[in-house]
Amino acid sequence: MNKLKCILVGAFATLALTSCLDEFRELNTNPELLGSTDPRNVFTGATDNWNNASRTHLVSKYSGIMQQMQYVVFYNGAQENIYVESVGNRHPSPYLPYYNDYFEQIGLKLRYLVNTVIPSNPESERYQNIAAIANILETYEAWLMFDVVGAAPYTEAFKLATEGIRTPKYDMYKDLYKTFDAKIKTNVELLQRVTDNQYNLDKNDFFYKGDEAKWIKFGNTLRIKMAQRLEKADNDFFKSVLNEVLSNPSGIISNNEESCIYSHSNDYSNNTDDVCILTYQYCASRALVNFLTTYNDPRLPLLIRRNGFGKGNNNKLNDEAADTLIKYYPDYQIQFTQWKDRYVGMAANPDSVSSDWSGSSYYTLPYEDDKGVARTMSIRHNSQIESRFYVKNGGKVGTQVTARDKEDEAYDVSQESISLFTPLITYPEVCFMMAEIALKAGSSQAGKNAITWFRDGIQASMLQYQKWAEKMKVPSAMNPNSDNYNPITTDKIDSYLRQSEFETVTLDKIVSQQWVNLFMRPEEAWATWKRTGLPAFKDQPIPESGIAFLETIRKGENMLTIPRRLALTAPNTANLDNYNAALQELIAEPYYGMGVENTEGRIWWDVP
Repeated sequence: MNKLKCILVGAFATLALTSCLDEFRELNTNPELLGSTDPRNVFTGATDNWNNASRTHLVSKYSGIMQQMQYVVFYNGAQENIYVESVGNRHPSPYLPYYNDYFEQIGLKLRYLVNTVIPSNPESERYQNIAAIANILETYEAWLMFDVVGAAPYTEAFKLATEGIRTPKYDMYKDLYKTFDAKIKTNVELLQRVTDNQYNLDKNDFFYKGDEAKWIKFGNTLRIKMAQRLEKADNDFFKSVLNEVLSNPSGIISNNEESCIYSHSNDYSNNTDDVCILTYQYCASRALVNFLTTYNDPRLPLLIRRNGFGKGNNNKLNDEAADTLIKYYPDYQIQFTQWKDRYVGMAANPDSVSSDWSGSSYYTLPYEDDKGVARTMSIRHNSQIESRFYVKNGGKVGTQVTARDKEDEAYDVSQESISLFTPLITYPEVCFMMAEIALKAGSSQAGKNAITWFRDGIQASMLQYQKWAEKMKVPSAMNPNSDNYNPITTDKIDSYLRQSEFETVTLDKIVSQQWVNLFMRPEEAWATWKRTGLPAFKDQPIPESGIAFLETIRKGENMLTIPRRLALTAPNTANLDNYNAALQELIAEPYYGMGVENTEGRIWWDVP
């Protein structure tokens, strides 16, 4: 299968790739090669490190979409260049890996598995369940791609070797959404046909370990998730899919053990500065910290690290700085009341960069030492997020990562004992999705009303993050020797849910909880914000009535805007005519914008 690595973005190969094409044709036409290829190994290679296969994938997540959705803020102040500014003619396109990953790996190899490897295998009938799972995942990745770019080659993609199509036509998302749903439905039905002779993916499946019952529930849940995106664009279709899926006896994802989570085999995030920058170049946002602290959320000490205005940040150097602060500023808790509560977020508004709060992650204070010599001390006043959810040991080494940015080595574990993971669809996300659906329907859905789904989602999210924190060795969750050992318990969850704000349900409350829950999946928080307009913006992101707010973003007199789509990737010159035809069709849609670069425009489903 190494021969597949030389294939360039499937459908976009050119005459310069003759040798790669010859090898691909051999794989498609040589029965001996195909017959000896184990489809299970091809599946593993096709899904390898799902949408998180390089440092670029990871770094781009928190330098882009995590900032735009106000989970983190750049340590020297909010960055205006990540937002659209029409006055300055700035239209950034967020980095999401779906397009390249689909054409370079996931779509290319999963289609090859289904269309070529399995049919050519002498026991092809015994691999039909594996083909069904591959089809579900291929469709999922294609949907993610079309969801943010609006058009791409699909029906004619990957047919260079088999049909000689070098310049595939582009399909429009508005023409494919029913095709995607039908494909998921068909393959779920195939998995539901019980047969005893089917090979199982087992350990070749880094999602569900070959558990086909869970794959069925994933497929059913995915159908609802895809259809909900179209709630405004095609409400009748949304309702028909919802009713059909909820009548399916196999059900949807219904507990944390059924969440679809990919466990990575990668090791790129061990010890490199460009990955570890999450540890020192980003602070937690005011919006996130405010919402967590206001309601004493048990997830707070797992997601956010305490600042340096006091001891107990799992870092001895910060403790020593706190000793100096206490000695020379004995009234610091009165003088600096804004920072004494230990969990403090940085403003996400670029207009705030010049303020004491938001220009730096450290605050500099003058003092005279015991010999009367003028000195300065620096105290971390803005909290970091707990980077261990994304980086092994939170960023262990690196020439740029200072000792004060990291947690002490006493909390490090073997890098090999930590496996990174990427959530696809989780049970808490499903709970909030169903809470919204039940709320709008004014009736129970899948056996629960809106308030039950809402409260179940909060509980499931808290339990999920406790389990994930243990997996990633977050000290506050699993190490009793931590300065801030504070794991989530059922008592803490019950106490949170007893607050009056969470005994009633509104759409704002549902999306607020979904926003926190999607900390590990900020791309979906972005999609939810586009679909609902929530969380809403406010100049001071202070929660109200159980509702979170994002902070208003502006620069001077100019209001800034979060991009709503990606710019469609241009192919090589051979396929420019098809690309330009697709682009003209996109521009003709009501909300797309005047050009591909206008990323403040909308994909057709994103109806105002």
